[in-house]
Amino acid sequence: MGGTLVYFGIKCKSEMQLSYPGIRFYLAINLLLLVGFSCGEKEKQREDATALGIQEIPLTYAKGFSLYKTPGGYRLITHFEPGLEKRYEIRAAASPDSLHLAEGTQTIFASSRKIVLTATTQIPHLTYLGAADRLLAFPNLDLISSPAVRKQIAAGKVVELGKGPSPDLETIIAADPDWVMVSGFGEVQKLTERLDAARIPVVVNGEFLEPHPLGRAEWIKATGALLGELEAADSIFSAIEANYQTARMQSGTTTLEEDRPSVLSGTLYKDIWYAPGKDSWVAQLIRDAGGAYVFEQLEGSGSLALNYEFVLDHAGEASFWIGAADYASVSQMGNTNPKYQDFRAFSNGQVYTYTRNRGETGGLMYFEEGYLRPDWVLWDLIKILHPEKARDRDFHYFQRLHE
Repeated sequence: MGGTLVYFGIKCKSEMQLSYPGIRFYLAINLLLLVGFSCGEKEKQREDATALGIQEIPLTYAKGFSLYKTPGGYRLITHFEPGLEKRYEIRAAASPDSLHLAEGTQTIFASSRKIVLTATTQIPHLTYLGAADRLLAFPNLDLISSPAVRKQIAAGKVVELGKGPSPDLETIIAADPDWVMVSGFGEVQKLTERLDAARIPVVVNGEFLEPHPLGRAEWIKATGALLGELEAADSIFSAIEANYQTARMQSGTTTLEEDRPSVLSGTLYKDIWYAPGKDSWVAQLIRDAGGAYVFEQLEGSGSLALNYEFVLDHAGEASFWIGAADYASVSQMGNTNPKYQDFRAFSNGQVYTYTRNRGETGGLMYFEEGYLRPDWVLWDLIKILHPEKARDRDFHYFQRLHE
């Protein structure tokens, strides 16, 4: 019954004290005032924004950014967790009020021609929006598979920012970009701080944190606004969403639970099995394809670190194994780690990798294009799990491993 409890600023030494009518009345009034103030403040913010000609552009799946139409262009706000919010005012051209923005807000001009990207998943945004010629620099050019961008690279129009895990800061600054797009935290955060100090606008892309496949694809709207191509981005996303939902209706929503084959994902790395959690985009794709993910009971939207015995116990009898790294054959996979041979999917030859489509320098289109085209990933999985429902479809990214 003891212990100090704090309710709206009142410290109570015992739960019994909360039964006093005066305190209960005080708490009720404070709660009503707090809720009323919060709702009223949000409504006032909406009214103020409307009065200024600012209208929120609704998003369907993405949670990591917000987009607004403003009198001068667009406002983009990226937000992943407290303290990591970034604000951008996107203008067609310089205007007098560009010099009077809120502190911490960066100005991006939609006419920008010199753009630096740092992740292959960002490349399709440029190519689909017809802006491949705006790419100024990128780290490790061999990872890029897009034919349109490879053409730019062959012509010497794209600067390489090194081949290490992090882009070279000095090369970025020397290239003098209009803005840089980054993904992730840690070293990327340090890079962002140094680019901010060099007065180079940095756009933080959080597509990889989106748990729904279509949430990742919807980030093309953020890039579309940055490039002055939001209308085209909307059209592209709508087509992707429609194709995804067609695939989902074909299999995910019509497959009975007892007809859903069990699916394993992930591989071993130094005795640790890395697999996506139940709230990840991969798990969602498996469900929408009409499969039963073997780790459905494990919470998490990122990668899970599991021991081999646990995986074998829960997934040893799985019917299918998808995303089995970059192996060329089942025999190579088994020779690399004999433990893989303990799995039913391996013994039955039902192991699939995402290596079907490679670029001319060896990059995998799945890693470059998969975030933007979850509809194609979904059709691939349906063709694996329920081939009778995708007879007229060809694989885009996945292929079955043979001997």
